[in-house]
Amino acid sequence: MNEVLITLFGSISQYWYDKNYMKYFLDKAKGKPVRLKVTSYGGDVAEAVAISNLLAEHGDVTVEFIGFNASAATWMAFGAKRIEMHADGMWLAHKCSVGVDIYGSLNADQLDDKIKELQSSKQSAEAIDLMIAKKYADRSGKTVKDVLSLMKESKWIAADEVKEWGFVDEIIPGINKRAKVTDELTNCFNAMGLPLPVIEEAKPDSTPSMVDQIVAGIKDFFKPKENPITNKIVTTMRKEFISVNQVLNVEGLEENEGKITLTVDQLKAINDAIRSAKDGQTTAENSLKAVVDDLDSLSDQVKAAADNKAKVQVIRNVINKVPGTQTSTKQESTEVNKYADIATDPINHYENE
Repeated sequence: MNEVLITLFGSISQYWYDKNYMKYFLDKAKGKPVRLKVTSYGGDVAEAVAISNLLAEHGDVTVEFIGFNASAATWMAFGAKRIEMHADGMWLAHKCSVGVDIYGSLNADQLDDKIKELQSSKQSAEAIDLMIAKKYADRSGKTVKDVLSLMKESKWIAADEVKEWGFVDEIIPGINKRAKVTDELTNCFNAMGLPLPVIEEAKPDSTPSMVDQIVAGIKDFFKPKENPITNKIVTTMRKEFISVNQVLNVEGLEENEGKITLTVDQLKAINDAIRSAKDGQTTAENSLKAVVDDLDSLSDQVKAAADNKAKVQVIRNVINKVPGTQTSTKQESTEVNKYADIATDPINHYENE
């Protein structure tokens, strides 16, 4: 099922993005997964609390932070089922601000009244700060004291640090990132009984292939290990190398003084597994090339795209221009445009945040 897209690009307040705006679109998406894209410097605490509760009430909302996000916008997302943040985004947690209006000349009695008023405002601000800090602490598992210290610093922090604090679930990488070992790839290797490759940081002109990594892993397995405790021959049944044991169809391998002896049939089994992996890699690479060639043949614009993801986007842009091909998500975006009187945020007013 496609996610319903809702955007919140601007100040959170009763005049811009408020609880009524969010409730309208969440009600329309009832029973469907929602992706709420947010870039906001925050705003009204009361509106943010209400929006957070509405997200929790819907139950299936993913908040995607893009750009810079601060203040009420950050913890507003805690009502969502999942929170993601782009790698190039920034995050700011700080103490709340209250309006102070002092103008003109005041006598002693008036000054005393103003001092009492400011003391009351200070107590209110401290109560709000404590509420916000508890939200951060409940989400992250950190102490309220630690969170209040972070809020007092009032500094922008990068996405990786935000994740370390436990405020988001996942960092969305930028383009040109190395491939990750996905669950699908893990399942394929486990089914074949092969060691899982470890993708390390890329080195210029020296990126090992997947097969090379498998071979390196097997070589490392058979390296002799020193026994610093005794010079006596100690036989140990090694069962922890599950992938190798699966290839050889054994429960474990006997190790003597850090060495393991294999039969010719066992070596043949390992050799066949590596060859199968290499053939599979070659087939996958050829299939991918064939698909890319077919895409490039569609138009020069597709062929000139920077990478495969860009090629797909070029094709998607063309399809979206064809009448009658809009997805439900695209149609939802049209509905958002119809609600432009409250959805538009031409100027961020967050000085009273």
